[in-house]
Parts: sequence; C-alpha cells; structure tokens
Amino acid sequence: MSSQSAQGYVQSVDHFATRQRKPQEALYLLLDPFAGCPPEHPLGIAALSEALGSDAVTRVDCSGLVQDPECWPALVRLAKPGDAPTALAPLSATCAARESAATWHYVCGWLISDQPAALIAQHISQQCQVLHQPKPHGITAWFEPVRMALLRATLKNAGEVLGPVRSWLHPDGCGSCEVFERKPMAGELAVPEAVRATQHVAPQIIQLLCAWHRLSAVQHPHALWHFAGTSGLPENAPTHAMNLILKAFRQGLRDRADIQCMCLHMLMIHPLLLQHPTIQHDVEKAAAGEQRLADRFASYDDCTWSHIVAGLPQARSYS
Repeated sequence: MSSQSAQGYVQSVDHFATRQRKPQEALYLLLDPFAGCPPEHPLGIAALSEALGSDAVTRVDCSGLVQDPECWPALVRLAKPGDAPTALAPLSATCAARESAATWHYVCGWLISDQPAALIAQHISQQCQVLHQPKPHGITAWFEPVRMALLRATLKNAGEVLGPVRSWLHPDGCGSCEVFERKPMAGELAVPEAVRATQHVAPQIIQLLCAWHRLSAVQHPHALWHFAGTSGLPENAPTHAMNLILKAFRQGLRDRADIQCMCLHMLMIHPLLLQHPTIQHDVEKAAAGEQRLADRFASYDDCTWSHIVAGLPQARSYS
C-alpha cells in the first residue's frame, strides 16, 4: 500500500464525514469480521465496543451466510449526530486502503443516516434476502465493496436498495472510494436475473481483480495500457472484469481456471484475443476438456503472441 493510496482514502472519508454529513445524521462504519481482523487491532469489534461503548456496535443478522453471530457484520457508530468523528475514522480509511486489492474486505464502507443503527442493520439483512443469488444458491452479501460496485453497474435503480441509509461511501475495487446515494423507492424493487447471476460469479470477478492488480505492477511487453493510479487498474475495473468473464463463458468455457486464464490474457495481452482464429481453436479444445488453457498458452513465446496481436483490430477499452 502506498502512502498516496492511504491519503486518498483518508481524504475521501474525511470529506464524507464532515462535508456531506448533515448535523442530524450519525456516521457509521460497516465491518465484516468474516474477512478477519487481529483481536488486538483498534478496529477489532471488542476494541471498538470498549472504546465507543457496547451500544455503538450493532450486528447485522447474516445467519444465511454464516451461523456464528460473532462473524456477522458489525455496524459501528463512529460519531453521533452533531459530533465530530474520532481518530477511528481515518484509521478505518487506512485499513480500507491496505486491503484494496484483497479477496476479502474487513472495511465495507461508511454510512450516514438519521435513522437508528438497529433499523439500518435490519434493512441491510433484509436486502441480503431480496438480492438473493439464482436458485439453489443462497443470499447475497451485497454490502461487500466489489459486490456493491457490481450491483451499481448492473441494477438500474440500485439506489433504492439503501433504504434508511442516505449515503454510503464504499471502496470501489479500483483503489479508491465511491459515494452511493439513496434513491426513493418506486414500488417493489425488481431485481433482474442478470443481476443475481453477476452476484453469483462475484468471487470469480474478485479473484480476477486481485490477479490483475498483482500483474499490473509488472511491465508486460504486450499490454496496451498502463494506469498511473495507486492500484494500477482503470476506472470501472470490476465492470471490465465482469464483462470479460461473461465473454469467456459465452465462448463455452466453464472451468474456472480456464476462465481466469483467458481473462488475464485478454487484460495483459489484448482485449480482443477471442476474435483470433488460433485462440478460438484453443478455447474450443479447452471447452471440450481436451486441454487446459494455461498449459496451451505457456507454450507460446513472445514472437507467437506478437504475431497474434498483429492480427487483431485496435482495442478501445478492456470490454
């Protein structure tokens, strides 16, 4: 984690807590213990209960995801209405920056609301049911940062999900934070199956983002673009990752390792690889179970990749 990255998170949280919050609103922090946090850390649930009082910590019932209540998300009131946030706010921002490229996120975001914590926690829990994944799969942890970014990208009226939360600042999966604003409900929330399907493959999208982040730190001879941001990823990286996974799936790939391999090569070599006849043939054989893409692509040297890239049209974006 760079100091620039941490500073950006701290500034975003400070602006959210002091400029966007109204006097009658409290500032909340949503933490997911399932992601793990050392018990001695100041942001550990026990430490927060001791520092802020037990009434400042409210659990979000996620029994459909994990049975142990100690692993349920915790909604922590960092500041009462009219009060300035304590040093825990910038500390949580630094923690979020540190895990920006992690598979699991302990810090899920900062919320402002004039409603009591119990009502907010109940609403978050209920929305896990509303946004359930395609049957027979279970409920959705929509409050996780990348899942929320995907929800915003796929659900047209996503702002209706927030209910009693007026505004939610969340890590965006690209190395910074985004503000998610509430919209008034316009009847019962309609959730298309495509939205549920995206949430079902969210773990694959998160895995791809993590690998993309690691590879972006290394110069690749065929990479079309390099980004100067703290994460090395472009804006809307979760959406690009989602679209590439869908492309691989539509080409017949079902093995998770094959899908990841294909997507990483589209990211690091050329987004339009699937248009090349040689790659199409490789994908067909992988889809039929006759080979693994990682083994096949490992046999290609730089000269082969250069020849393949030369036969493709210019790409304007990743997806």
